[in-house]
Amino acid sequence: NKMAARMDIFRDSVKSVLDGWTVLQLAVQHGFGGVHSTAKAQWMVEAVYQWFQDNAGIEPTELEDFLAVLLNNEFDTLADDGSLPQVAEQICGYYRLCQQGRQHEVLSRIQQLPRAQLSQCVAATGPEQEEDDEEDEDEDEQDDEPEDQEEGDVQMHDAGMPGVEERVPQVAAPI
Repeated sequence: NKMAARMDIFRDSVKSVLDGWTVLQLAVQHGFGGVHSTAKAQWMVEAVYQWFQDNAGIEPTELEDFLAVLLNNEFDTLADDGSLPQVAEQICGYYRLCQQGRQHEVLSRIQQLPRAQLSQCVAATGPEQEEDDEEDEDEDEQDDEPEDQEEGDVQMHDAGMPGVEERVPQVAAPI
């Protein structure tokens, strides 16, 4: 059955997109969904797939809301990195292509999907802190801060975390 084969490819595309979604994979890696985090992520693939089976004409904004609810309910996580619309658009796009019989295009695209970028998501405090302290000294010399600052004021570089917001993308935050 051609439709069944198309839908199998759609399921594979949902799995590929969710497997490459850094927010979800970070939540899984850190156990935000409890001991069954991995199973919950696999279940999400089936939930999204089934939702498309049960509903016609799903819009990306609807899928975005659905994914946000699943992420919140199952992983106590909010996707605050702006990735949710992109994930929803990709999945809806793959569904449309499968419906149009263009599953070969879907297969080709999912092979090129990026993997979740977990290695770039590091904790703000960690073993590299000593290294940061050395950087602090360099930054203090180039400091444009006013000199009349009170002793008690703490700046980010004083705390040993220069440019944390640049180095550490916050893609998943437990609620």
